[in-house]
Amino acid sequence: MISMIFWLLASSSCGFVWLYGDAEGKKAAGLFVVAVLFTWIAQSFDTQWRQTHWPLLTVDTGYLIAAYAFALRSDRFWPLWIAAFQLLTVTSHLATMVAPDFVPTMYSAIATFWVVPLLLSMVSGVYLDHRALTRLVKNNDPVLLHDPPA
Repeated sequence: MISMIFWLLASSSCGFVWLYGDAEGKKAAGLFVVAVLFTWIAQSFDTQWRQTHWPLLTVDTGYLIAAYAFALRSDRFWPLWIAAFQLLTVTSHLATMVAPDFVPTMYSAIATFWVVPLLLSMVSGVYLDHRALTRLVKNNDPVLLHDPPA
């Protein structure tokens, strides 16, 4: 049930970002989809959550580095939120190393929780960018409406 909710939220969020986002939004959605595919592969290695999930920690750290690099190169503010929420995800993995007597259910819940605000920040950032652009460009100037070269 929870995985079905995740897939519904992820697909609708990425779909919205892909439809209404500019080049920045499409890059963010693409990074997220790649991270989800690698996460799906990493979760097939271990589903018990009784110790630090090393394959998933590796994927989450890779996505954190990619999201951080993306945020540094972006001229928007919302990619910083994506990097921040991904940092919280990686920190939840690191907490299992500090406190090895954790409850596996809590570990899986906390490690996967931060994807929800990550997706919501991506959607709200693209929505606010889209709304600002349509308000600024009242004459439908084709030069201002197109994405800048990447």
